[in-house]
Amino acid sequence: MRRAPVFCALLLLLVQTTAHAQQAQKEIDNGTDPTKFTTSAALIYEYNDLANGLARQAPRVEVILPLGKQRHYNLRLTVPVVSNDVAGNDHFALGDVALRMSHVFGVTRQRGMVVHGEMLFNTAKRDELGTGKDVFKGTFIYARFLHGGAIFAPALVHSLDVAGDRDRADVDITTIDFYYVPKLKDPRNYITWDPALNFDWANNKDYVSVAVTFGRTVGEAFGGHAQVYIKPSVLAGSERPGDWSMEVGFKVLGF
Repeated sequence: MRRAPVFCALLLLLVQTTAHAQQAQKEIDNGTDPTKFTTSAALIYEYNDLANGLARQAPRVEVILPLGKQRHYNLRLTVPVVSNDVAGNDHFALGDVALRMSHVFGVTRQRGMVVHGEMLFNTAKRDELGTGKDVFKGTFIYARFLHGGAIFAPALVHSLDVAGDRDRADVDITTIDFYYVPKLKDPRNYITWDPALNFDWANNKDYVSVAVTFGRTVGEAFGGHAQVYIKPSVLAGSERPGDWSMEVGFKVLGF
């Protein structure tokens, strides 16, 4: 009979440990909810298949820092190193550095809204590695939290040059993005869908793009949790600037 209390205590301990492990697993923040601001750092490699058999490569570093106690704001810095063989020089050099401020507001159980204000600075070391312009990029996101845990967050994005080389092409682009995140059984895995309509007003061109991201949290690293992802994209339409692109990345979130 004395073994019964010991057995019950061990069983209770096992149940509590399992519950804590499941809770920790459920609380993994994989960065797919646009209304959740979390600290992150990423190493990313992007390959773009351009028109006429040309290619662009752009490894970059991204760092995101939430601001304030309630984390209603964050700041993102993006530093790319670019190679573009359009001019016959495929060596890597600094591209256009970007700085973005974001604000989340109006968050309820059903929805949330986010605005981004981003400046892409004319820092590229060679003409073909950037736009030759200082570009402001504004974004409005309306996120809906759907039944079952999925997220639908369409966004309106507009990029407009505000300064720079007058001899370079103007930047005036609108993108309507239909971001969707299904809820997966394993919280360590995630998928995002990004079909988008793109309108290049400066060059009187428009095209469609679709990107799909496959990611997985792989463990703890540097005081946060690490994830890897792959993001293939395809472009459609006779006026598209290229055919496809591929992005792979390693991120650490929540450190």
